[in-house]
Amino acid sequence: MSKQLFRVRKASSADAQQIRDVHVLAGKGPDSLERNNKLVLQWMEKRVAADYLQAMQTEVFVVAEADNRLCGFGAVNLVKAEITSVYVDPDFTRRGIASRLVGLMELAATDAGLPALELQAAGGALTFYEKQGYVYVTSPATTGPLWAQMRKDL
Repeated sequence: MSKQLFRVRKASSADAQQIRDVHVLAGKGPDSLERNNKLVLQWMEKRVAADYLQAMQTEVFVVAEADNRLCGFGAVNLVKAEITSVYVDPDFTRRGIASRLVGLMELAATDAGLPALELQAAGGALTFYEKQGYVYVTSPATTGPLWAQMRKDL
């Protein structure tokens, strides 16, 4: 499969429904820890565009577009200096989209004068964030789902 072009940009309120749709699709995808968790999937399915509009009041959302559709999104809380979301439609994974979304959120954090960002990562995302330069604040959990708190100095 050839790599297709995509672009990243700051999200607008008009993107809320598509952000919700990508979130649900990503939660069901093969890379998602949520895909076998019925309670999490039920919660995701019940979310509506208004939930994302509300989150946009306190977080900066960024989106990726390819093939004339939204294919990924991320959110960063600049008050808490924390990346809260990075999700990519399973049809568009492994194309550098998540890396570009993280880069755009890091740029927003740098522009806001933040010295670092933190996040909670789980499963395969641990390796992804390590490749992005994040280091462990806490060691990955050894029981239950694999997760850890991570940080990157900007």
